[in-house]
Formats: sequence, structure tokens, C-alpha cells
Amino acid sequence: MTDLQQVTAEAQPAYDSIASQYVEVRKEHLLQPLLNYNVYKRMLKPLLDNHGLLTGKRVLDLACGEGVHTRHLKALGCAYILGVDLSPTIIELARQTELQNPEGIEYMAADVKQLPTPEKSFDLVTSFYLLNYAKTREELLQMAKAVYAQLGENKQFISVTTNVAEGQKVFNQRKYGVTAHTLAPIDGDMPDGTEFTVILYNERDEPACTFSNYHLSAETYEQVFKEAGFKSFQWVPFQSNPNDPNKAFYDDYINSPDSIGVIATK
Repeated sequence: MTDLQQVTAEAQPAYDSIASQYVEVRKEHLLQPLLNYNVYKRMLKPLLDNHGLLTGKRVLDLACGEGVHTRHLKALGCAYILGVDLSPTIIELARQTELQNPEGIEYMAADVKQLPTPEKSFDLVTSFYLLNYAKTREELLQMAKAVYAQLGENKQFISVTTNVAEGQKVFNQRKYGVTAHTLAPIDGDMPDGTEFTVILYNERDEPACTFSNYHLSAETYEQVFKEAGFKSFQWVPFQSNPNDPNKAFYDDYINSPDSIGVIATK
């Protein structure tokens, strides 16, 4: 057992109680194809070998949930992959999938901010909707420092988070199965630490699960990752897949996307 696997998460996140609903609604979510295109065909592409694989790489997938992206990454041929999530309930769902269809993926429940430095560094760290749970600048800094400690020199952190640069402009995405709202009306820019409620809708356009995220400005993100030691920090705005027959369906979303990519290099 590695030192990482010995970490036990003490806190139970709020979505423990909605784990099954969250997993179900994410399976066929309308934005999943767009997310996959931007992650695997754009952000990850420069890291793939001539065969389009992550052959021989050690990968750490943070906020892995039930392991959807962890399995995608494993399918790209990485030598080792560990999925980490704060929720023991959702990690158990990921482990059940691994038991049913063994792929050699390891999972553990742990708080990202408390991960110790690994015995062997990772070639790639990913997170899809982790950073948006940071309630304060200090908490975001703890996350960034933890990611930095896991990576090898000149290696990258690839992430997707809420589109903090656009603020409330991106909150009404009901057409795409997601909405958000602040607890109280806010005029102008959202202050750092603003809590907002996210609602995911199922294929029948019914609310399926609700959870909280937190706003920190784009400037705060950039300052924090620099302070954590990263050499570079890049925002990656979402684009449509030009080969998608449903490309026109995503036009409204691309004009005001609620998500944005991040690439940071140690």
C-alpha cells in the first residue's frame, strides 16, 4: 500500500447523499460530449504519444467521482492511475465498477488538500470540477499546493472548473441541463467566496441533484497557482467539436459556457 492510499478522508461531502442521482444524471448529460472533446481532443492532445496514448505515464485523477474520467484516462494506456475523491460513498461506486470490469485502477477516499507528497511523482494530474469547491483563496491555495506536490518537474495539471471569468452570465444553461443561482441577488461582479447553488436536470428536464459551488475570481486563480509554484497557468475556453453533427446545438453554450479548462505546468 502506498502512502497516498493510507490517507483517510474525515469529512463527508454534501453530495454523499446524492451520489447515486449525481452518477445517473452525469451518464447521459447533454454537455458530456462537449466536455470530452475539449479534454481529450484539445487539452490532453499535446501529452499523447504518436499512437494517441499516455503509454507508461503515472496519472492522478482528483475529484474522480464514480471514475468516468479515470476510466477514460486508463483506456489511454497509462501505466498507473489513482482516482481520489472526498466522498467515500461515490468512491465505493467507482470500486464496484472496477470489481465488475477490472482495469487495474485504484481508488481512495481522501481530502485532496491533505495528500502527502508521493514516493514517486505523477506525470499528469487531472481534476474535473474540483477547484470550484474551494470556498476561500486559502483553500484554493491548499489545493494548488497539493497538486504541485504530486507532480514531477515540468509536468502538467489539467483541470476543468466553473467559468469564473464570466460570473453570473453563465448561470442559465437550462437548455443544456444545468442552472445555477446565488443565495441572494448580487449586482455586478461576484465577490470571492460567493456560494451558488448548482442544479443538474435529467433527460426529462426534471431537477435530479443540487449542490453548492463557490466563486473565486480569475485573478485569484492566477495569483494562487503562481504562489503555489507553477511556472505557467493557462485558461482554455471551450470550443465546439467541428465534426459533431449536433454542433449547432451547442452554439448557445459556446457563446456563454459555464465551464472552462485550466492547464498549469510545474
